[in-house]
Amino acid sequence: MRRIERGAIPLQARRELYKRQNAATSQELARDEWNKYRRSVKSKTVVDALKSAVGVRQRCLYCCDSRSADVDHFVPIAIDFTKAFRWANFIWVCPECNRRKGKRFPLDPSGAPLIIDPTRVDPWDHLILDTTTGLLAPRFLDDDFDAMGEATLDVLSCINFESVTEGRKRVVRRYYEAIDRVLEASGPKAFAALAREVEEDEYGVSGWFALREGASEDKFIQLRESYPNCWRTFVRLALRN
Repeated sequence: MRRIERGAIPLQARRELYKRQNAATSQELARDEWNKYRRSVKSKTVVDALKSAVGVRQRCLYCCDSRSADVDHFVPIAIDFTKAFRWANFIWVCPECNRRKGKRFPLDPSGAPLIIDPTRVDPWDHLILDTTTGLLAPRFLDDDFDAMGEATLDVLSCINFESVTEGRKRVVRRYYEAIDRVLEASGPKAFAALAREVEEDEYGVSGWFALREGASEDKFIQLRESYPNCWRTFVRLALRN
């Protein structure tokens, strides 16, 4: 799971969503209207905008491993049909994550969503990464686990499937190797190779190492102390990733 910027859609596409939402006066009508919309060419602008936001390889915004192929209503139609055509409610995800989430949408006592919306929230605010195993876990706050992290991993358990954790471990290894090259050889090529790893990081791991607990690992401390300019570039790129 990684943070992304949603971006905007053209005015004409917004008008079409508004018109469809006005016709969706019940849960059943909203579902029927949505199915018609997704089969129509008019949905292409919205889908293309979602695809553009997640990058060339089209990684799922939830698991970051599988290829995205469909629109998930972050707030499901079954929970609130008035959000069926809200641009801010669309998440571009893989079929596995879409199926597992389905109608499951836990809320806190105030009625706020407990699942992390990566277009609104930085997942690292609620999750931690075990760089040895590639597993994500909820943060521990005072005397209990972070409620959003816990609920997200419960509903979207595929985030910690072996195939996904192996992908995270692979990205972590590539960062370690790139930093070793910087520490051993220095120079523009080594710096550029590290920057390329950040740009190609589709799991959001750069944010863990640049801005969270990962920054306290020995390799990253050495990078920060020995090559402060390179470190600042690394952080800047992580913020944009």
